[in-house]
Amino acid sequence: MNNSSSGPGDVVLVVDDEEGIRRMLQLVLQRGGYQVIAAGSAEEAIGLARSCGPRLAILDYCLPDMTGIDLLRRLKTADARLPVILLTGFADLANAVVAIKEGAFDYLAKPFDNQGLLSKVREALACCPRPSLRHGAPGSLRARMGPSPAITRTIEDVERVAPTDFSVSIFGETGSGKEVVARAVHDLSPRSKLPFIAVDCGSIPDTLIENELFGHERGAFTGAERQQPGKFEAAHGGTLFLDEIGNLSWSAQARLLRVLQERVIYRVGGTKPIPVDVRLVSASNRDLEDAVTKGTFREDLLYRLGDYRIALPPLRARTEDIMHIAQDFLAEANRELDKQVSTFSDEAAAALLAFRWPGNVRQLRSVVRRAVLVANHTIDIEHLALPETDSDRPESAVASLFHAGMSLKDIVHKRMADVERQVLFEALQRLHGNKAAVARLLQVDYKTVHTKLKTYGLSA
Repeated sequence: MNNSSSGPGDVVLVVDDEEGIRRMLQLVLQRGGYQVIAAGSAEEAIGLARSCGPRLAILDYCLPDMTGIDLLRRLKTADARLPVILLTGFADLANAVVAIKEGAFDYLAKPFDNQGLLSKVREALACCPRPSLRHGAPGSLRARMGPSPAITRTIEDVERVAPTDFSVSIFGETGSGKEVVARAVHDLSPRSKLPFIAVDCGSIPDTLIENELFGHERGAFTGAERQQPGKFEAAHGGTLFLDEIGNLSWSAQARLLRVLQERVIYRVGGTKPIPVDVRLVSASNRDLEDAVTKGTFREDLLYRLGDYRIALPPLRARTEDIMHIAQDFLAEANRELDKQVSTFSDEAAAALLAFRWPGNVRQLRSVVRRAVLVANHTIDIEHLALPETDSDRPESAVASLFHAGMSLKDIVHKRMADVERQVLFEALQRLHGNKAAVARLLQVDYKTVHTKLKTYGLSA
């Protein structure tokens, strides 16, 4: 196996309960060109490994909550391909034998030589090839987003398109994790070692967006005292992620289309063509096909952006993921706040599952962080501070129709329409936007599906 299986920037997990040793290891590894995540306990390490997907782990044998060998077993259960180096203050051959038998790559006794450690790290990474697409970034994507069938399909989409140079468009509600998916596409692509640059098109005024994307020349406008490259140049060779691309002005859309066609940019105030090589990933929380119909988005740009489309379902459509994600946010908040809140009560878990999450994963994170702040050992329902009334919850939605003065017939018709829309949405998800397949699944004709999708503002 050659050294191409590892490289600068690989993430190394360091686990030691002595802060001084953690800092020393971090410094040595960073000087060696590695990224380091550090934990002082086994449970903290398990959470970091799940969320960050390290390429290698260095474990102390003596930890406060379990032995290094026990942690080794836990990490290997989650990722059998993870190389592990075990450290110990006792030059004990018995521990070394057990560690190797349990799957450790090697065993080092303290005190150890820094260069020897780096050499062992390089050797471990070279001998343990990068995981395949099936076990690589999509695994961390699953850890971050959950085990539901909907996320499994999203992972399959990412695996399929990432190795290509297709442009990718991601559709999903605000807070549903579009940037997480975009980063997974980048991380699995041949461009993964090059920049991933994200631009929130919705937060930049129309007058500044072209300057943000393409940069400007000195003197291009009042205050332009020096040349400034834009995001396209910053992302050269890598991936440019344009979030909420539907907010781009018509003129910015025209310039973006030209860049995608010609693969060159012109800075604001400049006349020199600058070649750029970027993979474009875009995202929107609204139906761009509808925007095309309304004349607010260019149809030719829509086709350029959407070589491959990924539809990301809202959190309420994948309840299997809610507690998985909530547990991750619980561990994250414990680390941030230096607390030890252990779990959710049954009542709190039921409330999280019943809530409709209009703000999706972003709202769930906010709720859990606040709950950890106010709870002591267990998060109970009163710690969640969920809104008492929520227009997205079925019972609240019905109650609001009472206040609107609707008749029984009108209320039933409205609720049936909501259900029909959700059924069509989930069928589109399951069948990757294939309207003909949706028609066969739901046993209706194609024209009916097409008409209802248009009625409900759903995009294939």
